[in-house]
Amino acid sequence: MENLELIIFDCDGVLVNSEPIINRIFAKTLTEAGFPITHEEVTQKFIGKSLVTCISILEKTYERTVPAELIELCKEREMIAFQQELQATEGIATVLEQITLPKCVASNSSHRHIQFVLKLTELFHQFDGKLYSAYDVKRPKPYPDVYLYAAQQMEKAPENCLVIEDSVTGVQAASAAQMLVFGYAPQSHQGNSSHHDSLIAAGAKLVFEDMYQLPSLLKLWR
Repeated sequence: MENLELIIFDCDGVLVNSEPIINRIFAKTLTEAGFPITHEEVTQKFIGKSLVTCISILEKTYERTVPAELIELCKEREMIAFQQELQATEGIATVLEQITLPKCVASNSSHRHIQFVLKLTELFHQFDGKLYSAYDVKRPKPYPDVYLYAAQQMEKAPENCLVIEDSVTGVQAASAAQMLVFGYAPQSHQGNSSHHDSLIAAGAKLVFEDMYQLPSLLKLWR
């Protein structure tokens, strides 16, 4: 890809290890409130999806409304857990220092969440405020809106963008935006082999397991 001009990173699961924390708390809080669901079920059903989409799925499943205060409680618990447990993805700080191309973040999460986790893991400065959220557009991933919006804001053509994604939902969104996608599936990911295959099936050009591999992969595609 000779005209690679921009690298767009997903946030949760790519830059920071927030997903296991979010899924654990979501499952615990929902179960306590009478929406019984396991950590594993949350991971399988909701990874990469926006909060609005997750709530919609829950309400259809249980045929009742998920109270707004329940979601707020989840967010409060997440903030506390993040301060105690959250870490940047292994190798990402070094990799971001090595990347010379323009880069930004495009996530299904809110701006508040993106800023909080990146500041907590000392990655915020790497993106110079270039953070884009599904809350900026009409539709979240798997629709391409947030990726197209990020490219537009960065003044780059979609076909000259590379996306780093860890979820099928995100890969589908980037593919729909006509962008090159690399799937990230660390060995710690549950069902790594099947997840690898799912990312490829969704449109990832390749899948890598170690973030330290990314600079070498970029050289191969430039």
